[in-house]
Amino acid sequence: MAISKFEAIKSLEANAEFVMVEDVITEWHSEDITQPTDEAIATEQARLQAEYDAKEYARDRALEYPSIPDQLDDIFHNGLDGWKATIQTTKDKYPKG
Repeated sequence: MAISKFEAIKSLEANAEFVMVEDVITEWHSEDITQPTDEAIATEQARLQAEYDAKEYARDRALEYPSIPDQLDDIFHNGLDGWKATIQTTKDKYPKG
């Protein structure tokens, strides 16, 4: 997922009100908030993208972990050690960073 200019601007100035057309700010309605420069927006986009990309492992793990009912059933039938082994398989497949 690519971080949009809109997301970057809202990250920089959460309360800003503005209009964007085709990724260009056409109107800035927040007189009390300074409109960020294109450079500041690009820098924030890059920062947010790096943050998002760094958490890919967590998104991948979430898709692969068994459902909570299945995990509880695993604990019931195989104990905590069996459950930990099941979960560790996914953690090993998608390591942090």
